[in-house]
Amino acid sequence: MAYAKEIYEAVQRVLDDRRLSAQQRAAELHARMRRNPRVCELESVMSGSVRRLAQVILAGGDAQQIDAIRRENLAAQAEIAQMMRDTGEAVTTFEPQYTCKACEDTGFVNGRSCQCRTALLREKAAEKLRALTGMKLTSFETLDMTFYSDAYDDELGCSPREHMQSVIDYCRWYADGFNTDRPSLLLRGGTGTGKTHLSLAIAAKACEREANVIYGTVQAFLHQLESEHFGRAQGDTERTLIDCDLLILDDLGTEFSSPFYTSALYALINGRMLAGRPTIISTNLDGDAIERHYGEQIASRLIGTYEPLLFVGNDVRQQKLRRRYQ
Repeated sequence: MAYAKEIYEAVQRVLDDRRLSAQQRAAELHARMRRNPRVCELESVMSGSVRRLAQVILAGGDAQQIDAIRRENLAAQAEIAQMMRDTGEAVTTFEPQYTCKACEDTGFVNGRSCQCRTALLREKAAEKLRALTGMKLTSFETLDMTFYSDAYDDELGCSPREHMQSVIDYCRWYADGFNTDRPSLLLRGGTGTGKTHLSLAIAAKACEREANVIYGTVQAFLHQLESEHFGRAQGDTERTLIDCDLLILDDLGTEFSSPFYTSALYALINGRMLAGRPTIISTNLDGDAIERHYGEQIASRLIGTYEPLLFVGNDVRQQKLRRRYQ
């Protein structure tokens, strides 16, 4: 996977800071414990035993001598460890306590990128995308239900307010226990009916559960993918979008239409399906319009595998504007 240079540099800074901090903490702990003369004595015993062990091995010493020296060294280590426990230290060794024990915060194991470094690269790439798209989280509590009519609707079989309350209840359930086993959602409805608000409310809850969430408009992501594909920008946005725990694609159907965009959108939707990760897509288009706009392949995946949520009512943004000037 190829990321932009700035992503690699940001990850290296994190790893360098982790490694340096672990070494500094270990050095400070060592200096603090050496204020006790007994610790200095025990360390002298340990260093002496190492030298004697080397000499005995080189001289062809017998197993009993070697075992006695090793027991002496272990006894000194054990006494220091007990002294550290007695003083309330969280560790029992002066070795640096690295964040990642596998690579000791270098980012590499046997010349290959460590899992911790790979995770950091994905995290930093996702952070960059979030910054570019300006994800501003909302909450379920800030959705004003008075903007939805409480008059009975024959087609809905209830009032728009009752229908939207059921949609909100489902989204709360989806968000409160969010995990990557959740189904993908297709939020359909007119402009200003709450699709973006609720998808970002779900994002807020998912972030609280430490999920890696990326939000943006379909147009913004497809433009970035196009720039990378034709060499105008660096990065691997497609992989970042496929790998995140929850991807939210807003305003499907408002982007420019092109063969590349349709192909890139299919690759993204299909890639996340194969990876088993949920996606939330909002659109003003109905099923027939989705098929006309994107073709059968994309339509069959969205309509056949996504959980549909219908948003109803009048444009909340316009209603808020009218209330402001009344």
